Amino acid sequence: MEYLALRKTPPSGLLQVLFAKLTMARLVTRYPHAGIVMGGTLYHSTFARGVHSMPFDNVGWDLFKIEIPQELLLDRFKSVKGAKYDWFSLLAFVLPFRVSMGKWLYCYELAYLMMSGDIPIQRITPEDLLRIAYATHESTRDGALDLVH
Repeated sequence: MEYLALRKTPPSGLLQVLFAKLTMARLVTRYPHAGIVMGGTLYHSTFARGVHSMPFDNVGWDLFKIEIPQELLLDRFKSVKGAKYDWFSLLAFVLPFRVSMGKWLYCYELAYLMMSGDIPIQRITPEDLLRIAYATHESTRDGALDLVH
């Protein structure tokens, strides 16, 4: 199964906790981090390692099933694997214009790219990601977005 993973608790470490709280306050969201989960692996972007994958521990996350083929998600991830974390695009949340560093990606941008296939040209929020996840279910009979615990 493939899932949009939205973290609902800050990671450990003082800087990470402060950044998570700032993100939640600025975006008025409960989700300070995002990634895509497939087969027990989390695909995401972090300050320290940029775009990478790691084993997934579901504690502190909400998972939303997405209807996107795993092969397509993996191809999109591989196209940017190793890219740096995009600090510059985060300025778009405090400035009236977008600043970006090309193929660098912050966590929401990576999830957006993996789900949509498009490099984001606007600010991406957790709610944007939920809209895409929901859209993947429109072809099902009820269109419901499943929250998996």
